[in-house]
Amino acid sequence: MSSLPRSPAVSESSVAMRAAALTGLLCLGASACGSTKDEDHIDTDGVASDTDPADTDVAATGPVITSTVTDETIKFADFLAECTAKGGLIQTHATCAGNNSCKGMSFNKFSKELTEHTCKGMNSCGGVSCVVLPTDSGKTGAEVWSGTCADCHSADAFTLYTAPGADQTAAQAQFAALSKANLVTIAAFGYRGLNSDGSASANMPAFHERYSVAELERVAEYLRTLDVEPYEYGVVGVTEDLN
Repeated sequence: MSSLPRSPAVSESSVAMRAAALTGLLCLGASACGSTKDEDHIDTDGVASDTDPADTDVAATGPVITSTVTDETIKFADFLAECTAKGGLIQTHATCAGNNSCKGMSFNKFSKELTEHTCKGMNSCGGVSCVVLPTDSGKTGAEVWSGTCADCHSADAFTLYTAPGADQTAAQAQFAALSKANLVTIAAFGYRGLNSDGSASANMPAFHERYSVAELERVAEYLRTLDVEPYEYGVVGVTEDLN
């Protein structure tokens, strides 16, 4: 990979860290391909996501990188258009601080390398990734809801889980203001964050390996037809115990 650009404001240690990450995270990608657990992260208003469905698309010994080209002229709009054509969703990364969720492609804004890969763990180290979702199977929003979402959010209404002490009226208003893109992103990558004591919460799995973008869009539209019922959950070790 090409060397990173230096800036007078960037310390030697920061440059070294970035350079190490550019090569070291390729190893992370290789190890991720050999894993049966997919841990995905997204940052939406300070909340990330987590899930663990098995990645059935890539064998444990399968390749990580299938192609790499240098592109000095690519713009975000170009990358987005190609991602959309592939049936994917965009993920952006903090500099040397994130890895994508699944197979697809990534662009590194420092090395200008566009990489296609077959599993999660590829880090653009300051850039953008495209997570390619499954081919549309044609399921309606109601079918996706009843087959997956209703297990946790109820069948005839939408259970909106709110943190202990949250203003439920405000939570409903905030939820109602979410765009379809917000809902699709949450459904695709899940919902995870931190409890008030600093412990981790993992409140919703991701479904980017199970449903297509179109199916997630349909279920987001279907959700809007349901009544919303807030439910304040407890946090074990913070607001309640196990018994």
